[in-house]
Amino acid sequence: MKSNTPTFVIELPLCVNDQQNRFLTQAFEFGRTLYNATLGSALGRLQRMRESLPWRQTRSMPKGKERSKRFSDLQKAYSLTENGLRTIANNHRKASGRNDIGAHEAQCVGRTVWRALERYMFLGAGKPRFKSYRQGLNSIEGTDNHEIMFKPDRQSIVWRKQVMKLMIPDTSYFKKALADPIEPTQTKRIKYCRIVRRTLNGKKRWFAQICLEGMPPVRKIYAPKSEVMGIDPGPSGLAYFHPQKAGLIRVALNVDMQEKAIRRLQRKIDRSRRANNPDHFNVDGRAKPSPTSWKISRRMEKLQVKLAEHHRCLAATRKRDHGELANFLLQRAGTIKIEKNSYRSYQRNFGKSTTRTGMGTFVSHLKRSAERANSQVIELNAYELKLSQYDPATDTYRKKALKERWHRWGETDILVQRDVMSAFLACHVTEKGHDRTCLLNEWATAEALLSDSGLCRHELRNDQGTSKEVSRLTSPEVEKPKERVRSLSRTLCAKGDVKPSAA
Repeated sequence: MKSNTPTFVIELPLCVNDQQNRFLTQAFEFGRTLYNATLGSALGRLQRMRESLPWRQTRSMPKGKERSKRFSDLQKAYSLTENGLRTIANNHRKASGRNDIGAHEAQCVGRTVWRALERYMFLGAGKPRFKSYRQGLNSIEGTDNHEIMFKPDRQSIVWRKQVMKLMIPDTSYFKKALADPIEPTQTKRIKYCRIVRRTLNGKKRWFAQICLEGMPPVRKIYAPKSEVMGIDPGPSGLAYFHPQKAGLIRVALNVDMQEKAIRRLQRKIDRSRRANNPDHFNVDGRAKPSPTSWKISRRMEKLQVKLAEHHRCLAATRKRDHGELANFLLQRAGTIKIEKNSYRSYQRNFGKSTTRTGMGTFVSHLKRSAERANSQVIELNAYELKLSQYDPATDTYRKKALKERWHRWGETDILVQRDVMSAFLACHVTEKGHDRTCLLNEWATAEALLSDSGLCRHELRNDQGTSKEVSRLTSPEVEKPKERVRSLSRTLCAKGDVKPSAA
C-alpha cells in the first residue's frame, strides 16, 4: 500500500514489440470496462441510498455530529467508500474470469472511481461519465512494486510475465535519482509503477512512471523563506517585485497559437463532416439535435489527428515555460505573495490571452513547485487589500480604468507602472493589511530600483502645464525601429523642419 512519505516520479518511454503492444491494448481495454462496471455499481448504490427512508430521515435532521455520523454509517452500509469501491472493482474482475490485470490494478481502478464519485457527492462536481471505447483508459497503476514491477538490474518493467524494456538515458541526473543517498550502490525504495498511454501524432506510445520514495535530486538552488517577493498576475503576463529586482514577464512566451492554421483545420473538418453526413443538418445549416451516428472519413480522421497534435504541442510548450518561470521566481524568493484572482473570469474577459498563457495553470504549477522546494505561496485577499487602488502616499483608494497602466505616487510627478506597484504593495503586505509606515520607508529604495528598470519615471501632471494624460501612457516596452522613425518624422514635420515624404 502507498504511504504518506515524499514521492517523486520518473517517466521513461517503453520499447515494446507487437505482442507486448497487443497485451497492453487488451489490458487497458479491460481496465476501461472494469472502470465502467464499477462506476455503474457505485451510481446505482448511490441512487438507492438517496431513495431509502433512513437517508431521507437523516437529511431532515439538524446539522451536527450525529447527522454526519449517520450519513457516514449509511455510506459504509452501501459500500460507498474507497475501500468499498476497491472491493467492488476486484469482485467485478473475478466475475469476468479474465486475468489481463491483477487484483492490485483493479483496486486502483476502484480508487479512481471513488475520487470521481466523491467530488460528485460532496463537492458539487458533475456526474461522473462512463469512458467510451474511443476515449479509453489512459493509465493503469499498482498499489506496490509487486504487480507492475520495475527491475533496475534488467532495466525493464515486468507485468503479467511481459518484460518490456525501458529507454533509460545515460545521464547523471537519472543515476542520482535512482541511487539511495545512504547506500549509493542500492536503489531507492520503489513505491509503485504506472503504465501510461499517450497518442503522439496519431500513434500510440507507452510510457512507464516509476514512483520512488524520497525527494528528487536538486537541479536548482532555491531561495530561503526569508526572501519575500510579490507578484501580480494578469491575462498575458505578470509583474514581480523583490527588494533587489523587479520587472514585467510574459508568461508562456514560446507558445505560438497559430490561430490561422487552427481555423483552417477546423473549417476543413467541418466541410468533411457536412459532406459525409448531409442528413444530419437542417436547411439553415444547423445540426439536428437528435443523437445520431456520424460518418467519419479517413481524410477527416487525418485532419483531426493533425489538429490534436497541434494542441498537444502547444500544451507541452506551455507546461515547459511554466516550469521555467516557476523556477525563476523560486530561485529569487522562498515566500511569494500573490493576489487571489478568479482565473475563470480571465477566461471570460480575456479569452485569447488566457488560452495562450494558461495563467490559472501556472499559479497551480507555482504552488506545487513551492511545496516541493520547501517554499510557500501566500494568496492575498483582493477585496480587502485592493492592491491596484491603494496609494501609500495619501493613504487613499482610487479606482482606475483598465487602460490606465500607470499609477501616480500621491500628488508628486512620479509615475509607477501599475502592475509593478501592485507587486510592490503585495511584497510588503502584513497580516493586518497595508503597513503604510513600512511602505513609505521602503519606497526610497524601490524608486531607485524601478527607475533603473524603466518602471518608474517623472511626468508632470495635467494641471502643471503638460498635455499628456496618464491613461494614454503605455507599458515600458521598447518601440519598434519603424515606429520610432515615423514618430520622429511626424514631430519634425509638425515643427516645419522637414517636408513630409511620400513614405
